[in-house]
Amino acid sequence: MLINYPRSIILVMLLAANLHSQANGVIRVGLLSLDNPLSLTVTVIEGNYKLLAGRQSIVLLKDDNILINRAGEKILVSTEMSNNILADSVVIQSAEKACYFSIRNNNRAAEPREYTGNLIVKSDIESLLAINEVDNDMYLAGVVQSEAGVKGNIEYFKTQAVLARTYLFMNIKRHTLDGYHVCDRTHCQAYNGKSESKTINQAVHATRGQVLVNADSLLVFTPFHSNCGGQTESSGNVWLTRMPHISGVTDPYCTSSNNARWTKKINRKDWISYLRNNGYRHNDNDILDFEQLNRKRYYSAGSFSYPLTRLREDWNLKSSFFSVSLDDSTVILNGKGYGHGVGLCQEGARVMTERGFKMREIIDFYFDGLLIINIDDVKPSLEISSAF
Repeated sequence: MLINYPRSIILVMLLAANLHSQANGVIRVGLLSLDNPLSLTVTVIEGNYKLLAGRQSIVLLKDDNILINRAGEKILVSTEMSNNILADSVVIQSAEKACYFSIRNNNRAAEPREYTGNLIVKSDIESLLAINEVDNDMYLAGVVQSEAGVKGNIEYFKTQAVLARTYLFMNIKRHTLDGYHVCDRTHCQAYNGKSESKTINQAVHATRGQVLVNADSLLVFTPFHSNCGGQTESSGNVWLTRMPHISGVTDPYCTSSNNARWTKKINRKDWISYLRNNGYRHNDNDILDFEQLNRKRYYSAGSFSYPLTRLREDWNLKSSFFSVSLDDSTVILNGKGYGHGVGLCQEGARVMTERGFKMREIIDFYFDGLLIINIDDVKPSLEISSAF
């Protein structure tokens, strides 16, 4: 019997199938942080690989180097065996799970980064495009190390792993038109290569498939930041979109951490000039001092008010949680925290785990009403599809 499903239902079914396949498969990550390379050196660090370029297939062993140069719309691949191959793309394919390689942009001074899985390189617009095809758990371990560092116990890293996995599947189709799922920059999640931490790897394995959802089993946005300065921020005060699971909490756990306090001094004339350029009409009787004991949305001086998030961006401040005081020639900003302040506070969460709190308790502290379920049980929606 032929059933005519509405198009929306078909789309939801396809989304469900896509989430399931990605949860059990590999992620394609665009290595955009290589910064538009024209020449790459790839080195086999461990294990054996197979190089596929054009119609040629070459076995690569430990310590072998491959030079890849952009040649117009094609790429030129050179090996230590004097093989020079002109091809549309090159695939460096791992022969076993323990394999990993390094990749270096020859046009930059940065150190090479190490990756597991496969590497695909092709010519892109005015540069080479490198894509790491990697098991999603290995990818997530790399994300947790890049975003959360290596200091912490397993409960802290389990918390970060669940947040990272939730964000991944919220954005799994962000770069579909580019030929990969996500990139390695912070707007997708920082990914600087393979994890070197056994604890992080164990945390990702222990939470395999687990994501955060609301009461309707829909994936939710679960941001995090370095330090909230003692109070997290409501999502609506930063991104103008109120999310019921992110309302802001008083956080006593991060206030003694490294990024809990900061100070910045600004020339008084520069400060007043900046305010004037943004609509402020200066009056000598105006009080420019500003106190922020609890998080506010706007800085105020006389009848003038201005978004604190804009001040943070324009003055490159560590956070928007700061007070303002003045002396004869200087404006002094005394600030708290580091980052946007929304969602999970990393330094607070780390201290909570040191005091014996578990992953579930930490998530419940920073977020309201969320459930932890397996990615296979997530309910797809047209709203989520638009976020992809």
